[in-house]
Amino acid sequence: MHQKLLTYFGQTMHYDFCPWANAYVYWLKRPIGWVVIAFLASLLLGVSLSSQAFLVSAAILALGVVGCMWPWIAMVGIRGQLSWSHLRCEEGECIDTTLELVHRWPWPGWGMIVEADDAIASHVDAEGQPICLSRVPSFSKSQFGWVCRPSIRGCYPMRDVRLSTAFPFGIWTSHRKLQVANPLLVWPKTIKLVDVPHQAGSTNAGIGTTSEQIGDEGDWMGVRPYRLGDSLRQVHWAQTSRRDSLVVFERQSRSRQLVSIWFDHYAAANAVHEQREWMIRILASLTNHFLSHSWQVRVHFDDGWTPLYVNQASKQQWLDKLACWQHNPSQSATERIPSIREGVGCCLSTSSRAVKLSRSISTKDHANLFWLLVDKIEPDESANLFCRSTSAIAINVEKDPAIQLQRQWQQLCQRTSRMKAACRS
Repeated sequence: MHQKLLTYFGQTMHYDFCPWANAYVYWLKRPIGWVVIAFLASLLLGVSLSSQAFLVSAAILALGVVGCMWPWIAMVGIRGQLSWSHLRCEEGECIDTTLELVHRWPWPGWGMIVEADDAIASHVDAEGQPICLSRVPSFSKSQFGWVCRPSIRGCYPMRDVRLSTAFPFGIWTSHRKLQVANPLLVWPKTIKLVDVPHQAGSTNAGIGTTSEQIGDEGDWMGVRPYRLGDSLRQVHWAQTSRRDSLVVFERQSRSRQLVSIWFDHYAAANAVHEQREWMIRILASLTNHFLSHSWQVRVHFDDGWTPLYVNQASKQQWLDKLACWQHNPSQSATERIPSIREGVGCCLSTSSRAVKLSRSISTKDHANLFWLLVDKIEPDESANLFCRSTSAIAINVEKDPAIQLQRQWQQLCQRTSRMKAACRS
């Protein structure tokens, strides 16, 4: 009972009974507001009680004038520019940040703070804490550096970068906007995957003829040490027994291998922030993985199919697009997945949406289709049944999604490999 009363009292004391008055009283949250109140109170005392109170009024006025003018004068004589050692990085990657300041006054500048996004205006060892400059020398061109670690994708800075100071009394803060040499693009984090899914049906369907590159589709070309994810069917047992370590055959690859990835914008727009960010990370991981295996990749992103190519320029342009992408809460729901008849198809969505979309899918128009479902909570019974009955990967963002993706992706590739071997036999 006592605890309930304390809780009720705390809620009452924090309740906003007069929200209409906030515009008139919020200025009191600033230190300058109390200086004004003190000045008015001392004037009232001087008029009503004693003229000696006017001395206090003069002192408070001098305090307020110096406290407001000094920061403003300090900011007038300073200019600055923010830059980075690289213009692109991944989430969680450390990057060097440099601040160049030109100070024109004959006295040093004290107590300056860099105001910007926490991702770029805080040190890697003290994330969330602003970068503070205790002293800027007079008549100088100074450089200040720190290492930041952006944890969220985006185009930084996302808001104006400012240098501020409230020295000496802290009753008024003055700002100076800093220039940014070039924006910093933070790409979504990519997870390293092992193996690729295999197509069922005819060996050459939608893939093409063999090439001289190393792969898993054509004739034998040689042997190599075993790598995680290799099928035991490829083990060369004679060489394995001779070397006392697993050795596998190398085969030719196909010249055309196509994967079509469909990104469910409606599911992403209606997901929570963490879930949406992991959908983008998984999309980036999938495209990066298939491109590293020299597949032809096309992604249904935004308005239509976007082809990706196996070169650095195409990859960079695609990751730049993902870094700057913002969800649209008013995104209309798509009730049908575009037809994917050739190659391997992948749908990136959520469990609840996948159950609805699967009702309109025909085997003819969506051959070799698998699902990658990203959820915030455990899926319901119907979603679990859907995942068990189809080629699906279900990722829960609250339970180490990177490890889940790596493990379940390898299991999916192994299942498709066994299905393909069964079709051949």
